[in-house]
Amino acid sequence: MVQGYGNVGSWTARLMKKNGSKLIAVEDVTGAVRNKEGIDPDDLAQYVKEHGGVVDYPKAQAIDHEVFFNTKADIFIPAALENSISGDTAELLNVKLVAEGANGPTDEEGDKVLQRKNIEVIPDILCNSGGVIVSYFEWLQNKRSEFWELDEVDSKLKKIIVSAYERVRDAAEKYKVDWRTAAQIVALYRLEMVYKERGIFP
Repeated sequence: MVQGYGNVGSWTARLMKKNGSKLIAVEDVTGAVRNKEGIDPDDLAQYVKEHGGVVDYPKAQAIDHEVFFNTKADIFIPAALENSISGDTAELLNVKLVAEGANGPTDEEGDKVLQRKNIEVIPDILCNSGGVIVSYFEWLQNKRSEFWELDEVDSKLKKIIVSAYERVRDAAEKYKVDWRTAAQIVALYRLEMVYKERGIFP
């Protein structure tokens, strides 16, 4: 299930479709829809482009905000606003994993509830970092007067993302912490190493 069906939410759903995932519920600023048999992400994207939102999408049932959050699914992708997963909405969630597509979609109370309910979280600084990484690639190409093909960009991005994912996973296991804390540990450790290697002091 996906909250927000703009660039992040819609493309996530479309890319996951290629790997066999089934989209069953979507919410955006206009409303929420659900079809437990599956919603075609490409068809919905076209509908949203033409109608400005998911409301009244004819191939799914209209549902309210609470029913949306309570929908049983494997993965929930908040790709809309900050703090959409609060203590109250986290209590409703019936998922195995939250993959944070938006920046800061989970507030402090929401985080506590997710941990108590043993819902895994891929934190925003890891999960949605692809856009920043590709922006760096664009800067690098401009600086070098180069042009990379899409396959090369995807390959480089995958290498960096998978490596970061594995480092966070390993840190979570090593320090027995949640993934958000593990991501911060990895980030601070990398900063420490750079400071040491370059002789930079506070």
